[in-house]
This record gives sequence, C-alpha cells and structure tokens, in this order.
Amino acid sequence: MIRFRCPNCDARMEVDESFAGRPARCATCGADLAVPRTGEPDTSITPLEPAGPSGPTTVHIGDETIEVVPPVETMAVVSVVFLGASSASVFVIGLGRFVTDPWMIGPIIGALLALLGAMTAVPAYHSIRRSRGRKRGKLLAVIGMIGGAALTLGFGTVAAVKIINNLWLHPSCEDNLGKIYAALRQYAERHDGKIPKDLEVLVREGYLADRNWLICPEYQVATGSCTYQMAISPGIDINLNNRGVFPPSLMIVSDGAPYDSHPDGLVRALLLDGTIQKVPVDRWERYRREQGQLWESIRAALKSQAAQPGAAPGGSTP
Repeated sequence: MIRFRCPNCDARMEVDESFAGRPARCATCGADLAVPRTGEPDTSITPLEPAGPSGPTTVHIGDETIEVVPPVETMAVVSVVFLGASSASVFVIGLGRFVTDPWMIGPIIGALLALLGAMTAVPAYHSIRRSRGRKRGKLLAVIGMIGGAALTLGFGTVAAVKIINNLWLHPSCEDNLGKIYAALRQYAERHDGKIPKDLEVLVREGYLADRNWLICPEYQVATGSCTYQMAISPGIDINLNNRGVFPPSLMIVSDGAPYDSHPDGLVRALLLDGTIQKVPVDRWERYRREQGQLWESIRAALKSQAAQPGAAPGGSTP
C-alpha cells in the first residue's frame, strides 16, 4: 500500500501499489495529483519518531524543526477533578455540619463523586492507549481509576456503617427521652431536687455527653438543633423532693413542632415519673390543655404550701 497526503489540502490517502505513478484526484478537495511511486516521500512534512508514547513529536517542515506536544485527554482531567470534589465534599459537609448526620451524607456524596471519577478514567485510559502517542494524560487516568476505586470503597464503607447504625443501632425517640430523663434526675440530685428549664443545660454541664440525644431521629433537622421542648409552666420550679405537689403524670418534656414528624402519628411526652406517653396528633392540643390545668392546680398548691407557717419551699411561683 502507498500512503501519501494531498499536496493541496493535506488529506491522508492510501492506495494500492499498482496505482503508483498514475494520475488521481483527491477525494477531499478534488485537486488533481499524481500518486507517488513506491519509495517516494508521502509529503513534504517528514515526521520523526515520537520521543515516547505520550511525549512530544519532532517534525520537519522544510528547513524548520517543530516539536509538537500531544494534547491531554480531557476525560482524564475530569476524572481527577471528580476525585478532588469527592474528598472536598466529605470534609466540607462533615465539618460544616449543615445537615443531620453529616458524616453519613458527606461520605455518600463523596463515594458517588469518586465512582464517577473512576468511571470517567476508564474510557480516558483506553482512549490514550489507542491514540498511540497523540494524546497525553495516562498517569492522570491511572490515578483516576485507582484513586476513584479506593475513595469509592473507603467513603462507601463509612456511609454503609452509618446507614446500618441509623437503621438498626441508632437510638429511637424513646431511647432519647429515656436518656434525657436520666440526665434530669442526675441534675436534680446535685441541685436540691430541682430540674432545669432548658435542656441545653444538660449538654453544657455534661449530663448529656452527646448533643444528638436532643434530636429525635424522626426529625430532619440540622445538626445542633433540639427537637424536644421543656413543658414546664413559667414561674414554677419543679422539685422532685416535693412529691406531694408534683404528680407523676405531669409532662416535663415533649416532642417539638412539627408534631406529625413521627410516622405512627403519635407525639411523645416524657412524664415526671419517667413514663413516655404517646398521644395521637389530633388529640395533642387537648392533652396540652389538660396539662395546663394540671399546672394551674400545682400553682395553687404551691401558694397554699407557701402560706403555711414553717413550710419548706417545694417550688417557686411568681
């Protein structure tokens, strides 16, 4: 076969050796030309051997020597960009704590980006190999494949562990309220029977080691929020030592709004004796009114108790 280029448009042509020396016409530009004989140069531009599989190529144009550097395969660059975005997303979301359970959401996004990087690097690598030195970036493609696979496995494992923990091992709302009740009892033991009016105090003073105990798992809120609310009437301090005034059925902590966050349609209320009362959403307002009436009776009992000579204070009223 004779391979040569059109002297008019530089289009590459290939014909059988039997056409050597015969007139022909370029299929690209239509120019008349003669097929060179075997052994004649294909064109006035004579390429030399490439410096390497992905290195520059030296060509001669007349008396001038030019070094041509192959372009970098775009997909190889994109794959490495995906890897950088994968790692960045994990640490930005994890350290930023913008969402609930950031160390689950971050690795999930990171694993997906790393997987895209690995999938992009595979065709990039094969494209570079098929180019026979006309494209660069094989190292980037290899980094994309190996790094993408490693990050996908690593971040995917972290995300899987967090998901399993949330589905099977994560404490329920009842577990959270039980932990809060235990912390309230410990607080009361060190403060003459009184419990705080703000759940944040339990975290600040170390009665709750993890702030996530203040977040119901059914609520989709940002980390650092508190989905539970104290249900203590203003102006009254609950004293666990004054059992004659504060009944066991008194609600002290409950779910916060929105009250329909639980799939079963029940609102959780923590009572003074540690019982967790589950109230249907459509009866929640009625239940709160009943608790309000209970608080009014407590207020009256405290005033009556305070009016008795020599009575020990069991709470405070306005």
